[in-house]
Amino acid sequence: METKPRKLVVYYCRNLRLFKNGEQKGFARSLPGLKLVAIPCSGKVEAHHLLKTLAGGADGVLVLACAEKACQYLEGSMRSRKRMDYARSWLRQIGIEQERLKFIHCPPMNREALEKTLKEFMYRLESFGTIPASAQVKTS
Repeated sequence: METKPRKLVVYYCRNLRLFKNGEQKGFARSLPGLKLVAIPCSGKVEAHHLLKTLAGGADGVLVLACAEKACQYLEGSMRSRKRMDYARSWLRQIGIEQERLKFIHCPPMNREALEKTLKEFMYRLESFGTIPASAQVKTS
C-alpha cells in the first residue's frame, strides 16, 4: 500500500537567494508534498501563521532564516526564532509534537543544504502520525 507524502510548508526569507525567478516551482515539484512560501524576511512569520498552517493540514512547517548577524532587517531572524519557540509551546500544551515546527538558519544560495534539510525533516515527519482531526481546521 502506497503512503501519501507528508505535507511540508516552508517559509523562506527571500534574502537567502535560494531561487531565481520561477525556479522554486520546479524545485517544489521535485519533492511531493512540499509547498514553498517566499517572504520578505523570516521575521514576518508570526506564531499564529505557523499554528494555522498546521491546522490547515500541513504535517510540518519549516522556517528558513538568515544568520542572526546577517539579517538585512537586523532582528528578523531573532524575532522569527522567538515566535517559533512560542508556537512550539502551544503545541506542547495541546499534545501535538512540537518537532513538527522547525527553524533553521540556512546558508545563503545553498540549495544543496536546503535539499538535505528538507529530506531529513520529511523523514522525521514520517515518524509522526497525522495531526488529530480535532486540531485541524475544516475548509470548504
